[in-house]
Amino acid sequence: MNKLCNTFAAALIALGASHTQAISSDRYITDQVHVPMRSGQGNEFRILHSGLPSGTKLTLLEDSPDTGWARVRTPGGEEGWVRRQYLESEPVAKIKLAQAEARLQHVESLQGDLGGEVRRLEDTNNKLSADLQATQERADTLARELKELKSLSADAVALNQRHQKLLNQHELLKQQQTMDKAEIQRLASSETRKWYMYGALSVLMGAFLAMIAPHFRPRKRHSEWAN
Repeated sequence: MNKLCNTFAAALIALGASHTQAISSDRYITDQVHVPMRSGQGNEFRILHSGLPSGTKLTLLEDSPDTGWARVRTPGGEEGWVRRQYLESEPVAKIKLAQAEARLQHVESLQGDLGGEVRRLEDTNNKLSADLQATQERADTLARELKELKSLSADAVALNQRHQKLLNQHELLKQQQTMDKAEIQRLASSETRKWYMYGALSVLMGAFLAMIAPHFRPRKRHSEWAN
């Protein structure tokens, strides 16, 4: 008899187990209620928690659709059974509203941060634009200065070439002047010798004339009256 009772009890347990699904997921207490958590699947079992408030996040351990109960675990680690009808797979409106408000606040905060970042970037952009304009103006100034330097450099090269040409011409003129001086000295020496020759010839002519002059003197004629 005892053996038969044990077998029957085991069959009932197996049958109940066949309708119980082992699940581990999150569930939420439905909105606007306080749900008691019991030690077993039935109102006759001891209450472990007097009332779980709306929005409480529970971990689903077992789900028994046939009995209408589910075994859950609270955030504090307590395990027990609650009515399935009070469980939701999505957060209740209150939680969703709080989450939405939190997200909205976060977005507004991000918008504020983004606004500040945008203003900072605009200020940075304006500063960079001003720096770029100043740099461009400086580049234009340097380009003009470089052009002027190139022009001056070209003028300096031309001036140096002109200077070298004038130096060469000056050297040629000095050489020509030296040659002219030498020629003048040569001519002067030749002219001096010529005048010396002229002087010597004059002396010789004078001496010659002095020698022959007596022979050309007229003889005195005796007057007829003297007779």
